[in-house]
Amino acid sequence: MKYSLLTLSLCLLLSLQTQAQQLRGHAQAAKGNHQSLSFSGWACLKSNKDPIKVSLYAGDAIETATFVQAIHANERTFDSVKNLCDSTGNHGFFMTVDQDTLFQYAGKQAFIVHEQDGVKRRLGNVDSFFPDFPKTRLRGVTDGIVEVNGAYFVMGWACQTDVVDPVSLEFSVLSDNGSVEPVMSDVTTSTINGGVIEERCNTVRGKHRFRTQIPNEIIRQYGGKKLLVNAVARYGQNKQRLVHSGRFSLPSILPKAEEVVRPNIIVFFTDDQGYADLGVQQSQEDIKTPNIDRLAINGARFTNGYVTAPQCSPSRAAMLTGIYQNRFRLDENRHIPLTLEVHTLADRLKAQGYKTGMAGKWHLEIMGNSVEWGQTFYPSITPFRVGRVPQEVRQRYFPHKRGFDDVFAGYTGSFLRTFNENGNSIPVETYRNREFRVDLVSDASLTLIDKHWRNPFFLYISHYAPHVPLEATQKYLDQFPGDMPERRRYALAMMAALDDGVGRVLDKLENYNILDNTLIFFISDNGAPIGTIPEDTPITKGGTWNGSVNTPFTGEKGMLTEGALRVPYIMHWPDKIRGGQVIHTPVSSLDAAYTLLKAGGVESLEDLDGMDLVPLVTGEDVTQAFMQRPLFWRFYYQRAVRQGNWKYMQAGIKREYLFDMTLVEPESVNYIDDYPEVAAQLKARYWEWAAEMPRPETLKEIPIPFGRRVDHHLPPNN
Repeated sequence: MKYSLLTLSLCLLLSLQTQAQQLRGHAQAAKGNHQSLSFSGWACLKSNKDPIKVSLYAGDAIETATFVQAIHANERTFDSVKNLCDSTGNHGFFMTVDQDTLFQYAGKQAFIVHEQDGVKRRLGNVDSFFPDFPKTRLRGVTDGIVEVNGAYFVMGWACQTDVVDPVSLEFSVLSDNGSVEPVMSDVTTSTINGGVIEERCNTVRGKHRFRTQIPNEIIRQYGGKKLLVNAVARYGQNKQRLVHSGRFSLPSILPKAEEVVRPNIIVFFTDDQGYADLGVQQSQEDIKTPNIDRLAINGARFTNGYVTAPQCSPSRAAMLTGIYQNRFRLDENRHIPLTLEVHTLADRLKAQGYKTGMAGKWHLEIMGNSVEWGQTFYPSITPFRVGRVPQEVRQRYFPHKRGFDDVFAGYTGSFLRTFNENGNSIPVETYRNREFRVDLVSDASLTLIDKHWRNPFFLYISHYAPHVPLEATQKYLDQFPGDMPERRRYALAMMAALDDGVGRVLDKLENYNILDNTLIFFISDNGAPIGTIPEDTPITKGGTWNGSVNTPFTGEKGMLTEGALRVPYIMHWPDKIRGGQVIHTPVSSLDAAYTLLKAGGVESLEDLDGMDLVPLVTGEDVTQAFMQRPLFWRFYYQRAVRQGNWKYMQAGIKREYLFDMTLVEPESVNYIDDYPEVAAQLKARYWEWAAEMPRPETLKEIPIPFGRRVDHHLPPNN
C-alpha cells in the first residue's frame, strides 16, 4: 500500500504529539558553584513505571547544544510525582557535574532533556547556567627533602585556587652554568590536606599535598644540585615555581637501605562479594578488577579460601580475632556485640608497637538486634532499644575502644571518626557525609597511610560493598553499558569503585617505597545473597540479590554451601612470597589472622584457631597439614565440616550431604549413600568440635521457607 508524503507527515506529527503528551517531568534549578554543580528533578513516560534516560546538554540554544552526560531517572520520588506519572515506579534523578566539565562549559546554558526518536524534549522551563569559572592562580610551597624507608622524598603542597582537583608538578635541577634541566614529570598532587592550605587554595577536601619519591638514578646523576619544583595549572596554560623551590639540594649520597623490619599489614574485607567477582577468577566476562587482580598476579590466589560464617558479623568477628566466633557465642548477627573478653588483632598488634587504623564497616557493636545481649546486661530495657543503653557503654564496643587508634567507621551517610581529612586526631565524633560511601572509605584509608607510613601499621579496610543498598556514581555506572540486569550493573560499578580504592592504596604504598614489605590480604566476608533465583527488582525497592555472583558454586549468603563460604582470597607480600601462585589447598580467614599476627611479632598465639600461611606460600612441605586440618561451620540450624577433599553438611535434621570438593561444581552430587563411612567420620569430628562451643547445639528442623531454598540449590537428599 502506498501513502502520500502528506499522509506520512501527518502520521509523524501525530506520533510526536503523542510522545510529547506522554512525557512528564520537571528539572530543578542547578545547585552549586564552579567547584561542584548538581541537577535534580523527575521524569517519566505516563503510565510507564520503567525509568527513562534524561540527558544534560550545554550550549547557547537547545538545538545546537552539546551532550554532556546522561542518567536514568530511577531515584525515589514523592507520591505526587507517581500520581502525575500514573505509575508505581521511581522517577527521580540526581546528577553531579565534575569540575572538568564545569570549566569546559563555563557560562553556557544547561538543558535537561529526554531524547526520543532523535527529538530533544526539555524538562520544565527553569533556566540554569553553568557558572562562570573564576580567575585562578597557582600557589604552593616546597617543604623539603626527607629520607624514609631507604628512599628520598620531596614534600610540599601546590594548588590552583578554587580548583579541588590535583595539579601537575614538574621537577628540574639547576646546573652549574645556571641552566635548568628537567628530571621528573607526570607527577600530581595526591593527598587531601585542610587547614591553612585549604584557605589559601579556597577549596574543601582538595588534593593539594605531594610526597614524591626521588629515584636513585637522579641522586646519582644530580646529587648536590638545587631542586626546582613547578606547578602546572589544571585549567589554562600557567606554570608557577613553588615557594622555597631551589632552597633544597638533592642529597649527594644514596639512601641507606634499612634493615627489613616487621611488615605493614593491610586487610581488605569486602561485603557480600561473590567468588566469581574478580577478573582474575576468569568466571565472568563483565567484571573489571585490574587492581585486585594485580594483587593476585604479584601474590598468591587461593581457590579454596573460606570464611567461618555465611553472614557479616560472625565472619568479621572471626577475621578480627583469629578465633572461631562460636567460641565466644557470636554464631549469628543477632548475637552481637563482640564480647569485651576477647582481644582483637588491633589489640595484639598495638601491643607490639603497631599504629592501628580502620575504615569502613564495623558491625560488631551493640545494635537493634542485640536482644540477647540486652536480656543479659539490661533486662530492664523491654522491649530492647539500643538508644536506651548508656552511651558510655555503647562506646566500649566501637572500634576506637577495641584496639584501633584511628577510626572511620560506618555504613552510608553517617560515620564515627577519630581523625579528620588531614589525618589529625580529633575527639570521637559523628561525621555526616552523603557522598559515595566506597570513595569515602578509600579516601580515609589513604589518609591513614599518609599519617602512619613512617611506622609499622595495621590497617583494616572494610568497604560496605557490594552490599545492598546498591549505589554508584555515574562515573562507574558508565563503565558498564549494554543490556544487563540493573542490579548487576550497580554491583559491577560498586566493585569497580572498590577496585579503584585498592589501586590507590597500592600506588600510595609504592610512592612511599613500602609496598614490598606490606602484607596484604583481600577477602570477602561471605558470598553473595541471591535468593532462590536472582531477581532484578528496582534497587530502590529493597530486594535480596546484590548483583554479585557466586559461580561456579551453588547456594548463597546464609547457607553453608560453597557459594556462601568460599570467597575471593588473596595474599600479597613481595618481600616474602613470589607472585603468580594459584593455591588449591583449603585455607580459612582464621589463617590470615594467624599469619599476620605472627608476621607482626605476636608470640602468644596458642588461643588462635588458624595456621601460618607463610610456609604454604613459600614452598615448604606443609600442604598435607592443611589438608588434614578440618574446617568447621555452624549457622542457623546448619552444620558442616570440610577435611581434605570431602565436605559433610547437615541442614536441620533430615537433610544430610557428602560432597566431593575436587569437582568443578562440588555440591552438584550427594555421595552420602556411596561413602557412608566418610560421612560418619566427618560427622563425628564435627560433634567433637561442637561440644567445645559454649552455645548449646540446637538440633531442629529448618523452617519450611528456608528448606525450599536449600532444596532448590542442593541435589536431592538421598
